[in-house]
Amino acid sequence: MKKVYRGLLELGSNGEEDELLRIAGSEEVLAELVMEDIEEFGDFLTVRYFTAEKELTEDELIEALVKKVSGVGDALYNVAYSEITGYLWTDEKLNVGGHDLLGELKSHVGKFCHLEIEFYASDKRKVTE
Repeated sequence: MKKVYRGLLELGSNGEEDELLRIAGSEEVLAELVMEDIEEFGDFLTVRYFTAEKELTEDELIEALVKKVSGVGDALYNVAYSEITGYLWTDEKLNVGGHDLLGELKSHVGKFCHLEIEFYASDKRKVTE
């Protein structure tokens, strides 16, 4: 038996404890729902879950996971200027597979780094060699 629990996670109260996890819109605590289903269907479980900033379909969640584990890259470098005040700020971002590579590298300032990146087009051909 497959059960799906979907919705925004939130903290709720049972009248005694205030920080119990539940699905928004449900008065029941998530652990209680699962406990009841274990009692009805059995206690050997395989669990798979996804989280996201907004509600997504199951297919969209799986696609986001595939992009994350396959190392999809995202980079940004932009310097903002104003004609009146001149320099305003610089945006920089370097994410690979959902990991903040720039942040990780910045935490190692002052240490030796050997970074290799291979780039592939969407048809799996190498872009640079």
